[in-house]
Amino acid sequence: MSEGPKVKGHLIITVAEASGKNKDDQLVWDPNFVEGFVKVEIRGEKGIKVKVQSTPKRVLANSINWQEELILDVLENANELRIMLCREKRSGTRTGTSVIAACGIFVNDIMDAVPIDKYFELFKPGQGGEGGFIRIGMDYVKSLKDKDGKAGDAKAQPLGYKPALSFKGYTPDNGAKREKANNSGKKKGGRILKVVVGAAVLAGAAFGALKLAENKGIKLELKRTPGVDTVQERKKKFPF
Repeated sequence: MSEGPKVKGHLIITVAEASGKNKDDQLVWDPNFVEGFVKVEIRGEKGIKVKVQSTPKRVLANSINWQEELILDVLENANELRIMLCREKRSGTRTGTSVIAACGIFVNDIMDAVPIDKYFELFKPGQGGEGGFIRIGMDYVKSLKDKDGKAGDAKAQPLGYKPALSFKGYTPDNGAKREKANNSGKKKGGRILKVVVGAAVLAGAAFGALKLAENKGIKLELKRTPGVDTVQERKKKFPF
């Protein structure tokens, strides 16, 4: 009998709030979306998943406020974290879940950046249209005995900055494909912008470099070295 996946630690996740507006202050949520919850999922080897979810909250003034803490086990060799804004879907007597918008984050990037408190850009399933923003705080502990006092160490990121870590075009259907594409650099399925987050990644020139790379199809990697933030650009054609 094979052993289950090994848990190497835990993510302390604060689901803060979500906004139904994009970066241009335009409404992107369906007017019929009136109550939502957040589902967070981490994927390990062989498709093994661990999930947690928040309680449902009402949409008020095109936003949702949770301020709820979740604890998610981090599996050994986990590669992707998914954050999904959901609503309850009813069909007759059956109840299911409908994903309003989502984003995918590479686990290694999270581990390099914690503690974090950031707005992540969400994208709608299917064509990857804009799905608003969600503010998430995260910290990592090896043992839950170390949890207390750590979650408040992160400094909040202003909404005006481009959200870090999440990659455009994520949907629940293609997230795994994009993770493979990031590893190989050759997998079809859209443009990928991988960002390894350092302490000053969202300040000044780094922010401008992100926008330039996104507009010109440049694969941009931001790496932190002791005392120095360096930006390396490498042009690459991305298949669609």
